[in-house]
Amino acid sequence: MRFWLMIAVFILVGCGGDDDVAPVVEFLGANPPIGATITPNAIITLAFDNPPTDVRIKNAVIIPSGETAIVTGPFQQGPLSLMVHWTGGSTTLTYLVSSCCPESPRVSGGSVRDEEMDVDPDVINSAGQIEIQFSEDVTGYIVLQTGSGEDFGWLGKVEGSTGILELVKGRELRNHTAYVIFCKVADVKGNEVELRIVFVTGEKE
Repeated sequence: MRFWLMIAVFILVGCGGDDDVAPVVEFLGANPPIGATITPNAIITLAFDNPPTDVRIKNAVIIPSGETAIVTGPFQQGPLSLMVHWTGGSTTLTYLVSSCCPESPRVSGGSVRDEEMDVDPDVINSAGQIEIQFSEDVTGYIVLQTGSGEDFGWLGKVEGSTGILELVKGRELRNHTAYVIFCKVADVKGNEVELRIVFVTGEKE
């Protein structure tokens, strides 16, 4: 009798212990997604199918919150690899950390310079166009305006790292006049910028 009583107690204790087994926690993904380019101050959100326990990470700060965990830096610029551990699992986060303030496109040269005075209009009119060089390949548009901001009527286009304004007959540059080249361009990373180049033509000799 005592033997069977001990067996019954053993079975009851064993069945009760199954309720205390922690569920397996699976990693579902990260935002930004693994492999993306991030900034040094980026916030990475990890998602799990169940709340993880004993979450640990090296070279970063991780804050569990229910079925998610927040990872923060700052992170060093360059390739980034972070190993995340939790009870029953682990994963590796890999990113490319870019500059905190990506450089926007800028004007690197061209037929005229910003605030240039005494530009010879005959030289520009004879060439039939004005070219503006950008620091990188961009998309967008370019227009030639009067000093008051009105479209002067030249044809503008942006190709690669060059903005081109083509002369329209009857709309030649005049002497002793202020003009504005207005550009709105963006690079392949989405950095958008508005640029203005103001120049003044010289007196007629």
